[in-house]
Amino acid sequence: MKIKINCDSPLLQETLEIFLRAYIDKKGTVISDNPQKGEIIIGKDIKKPFTKTSLLIQLEKILKISDEKTFDDLLDELIEEFTKNLKKLIKDYYGKR
Repeated sequence: MKIKINCDSPLLQETLEIFLRAYIDKKGTVISDNPQKGEIIIGKDIKKPFTKTSLLIQLEKILKISDEKTFDDLLDELIEEFTKNLKKLIKDYYGKR
């Protein structure tokens, strides 16, 4: 996630810079409190008041950044886990005889 901050309010500007320090980039998506300056508008797209965590969650939703796994990924994980458990069960069962 790359963010550029351009707010009219110095307090909001500083807060966002502190909260989003790791994501600030000159070529990032512009966050602003002024609809004419930004792509993401504080007060419209980002609900106020916000905490650092709620801000990041809202930004992830807006920018569609997520760690969501596809159906195939979830299915592969389940099959892998099932196979591992089945092998363990077989080894445990036959290892006791």
